[in-house]
Amino acid sequence: MFDFLITPFAWLLKELYLFTGNYGLAIILFALVTKIVLLYFSARGKRGMMQTQRLQPKQQALAKKYEKDKAKYQQELQKLYQEEGVSMTGGCLWTLLPFPLVIALYGIIRAPLTHLAGLAQDKVNEIGAWVAETFDVTITVAGGNYDQLALSNVISQHYNEVNAVHPLENIDFSFLGLNLGATPTLGFNWYILIPLLSGATAFLAMWLSMKINKQQNTPQGQNKFMMLFSPALSLYFAFIMPALMGLYWISQNLFGMVQDYFLTKRYNKVFEAEDARRAAMEAKRKAAEDAMKEELRQRRAEAIEAKKQKRKPGQTVYKVQKKPKPKE
Repeated sequence: MFDFLITPFAWLLKELYLFTGNYGLAIILFALVTKIVLLYFSARGKRGMMQTQRLQPKQQALAKKYEKDKAKYQQELQKLYQEEGVSMTGGCLWTLLPFPLVIALYGIIRAPLTHLAGLAQDKVNEIGAWVAETFDVTITVAGGNYDQLALSNVISQHYNEVNAVHPLENIDFSFLGLNLGATPTLGFNWYILIPLLSGATAFLAMWLSMKINKQQNTPQGQNKFMMLFSPALSLYFAFIMPALMGLYWISQNLFGMVQDYFLTKRYNKVFEAEDARRAAMEAKRKAAEDAMKEELRQRRAEAIEAKKQKRKPGQTVYKVQKKPKPKE
């Protein structure tokens, strides 16, 4: 179902693995490359979210004004967004784009022999049966989530023997002394660092985003929820998925913090320039309006003065002396 999505990313990950010779480095570079590829969409999402945040004071004022008329509030809110040229979704749709990428990467990781070694399922079954018999290990290739990962680990341990009978590329999941194909478990072991770092970097990324974006208009309870929800989710999934996914999330969080910092600085400058331009236009409009009001005031003053002198504005008044009536 997701082959059309998996294929290009599987090619990219394979090329990075062949380039680095290390699966961990390949995952880190994969996270970096995909960040660069999705930079345009991330920038669109960032701009939209910042625009929405800038409208929060006006939105809160409308909510207070039309507190008892929700229909009118929604109508005025939509009008406000249209006047400001801001999408009602606030760029949220752009932030959903990485999710198909995560699904694709998960598909690649759980089936490396299919997507990286290029083996058909029948060939995977054949190699799995041979490996189980030759090395007296229990290997299943029935389509479970991590069957191919387990088989790949055994093949990597006995690569020379396997390659002599079944020629194929070696996929080594070792990185800094860890087997990234393994799933972290609770306990005193080095693998637990991956989920902990995944949750910690997610928390740090959220904290930094709120700090540099100065989200003082967001309700305090909502801020706390956002600060805890994303790290908790990252921690949970890093515990139930192979360490490769945890390493990917750590890399994404770190690269994301750098990206968020520079995008925030860039759009702050853009919005400051827009605000300055609007302020200049507003000052110009107000000056023209004040000049027109002054002109109208002067005309009204002239009209009042003319009325007092019983003349039209601009007309010279000549006083006529009346002759006294002759005495009878």
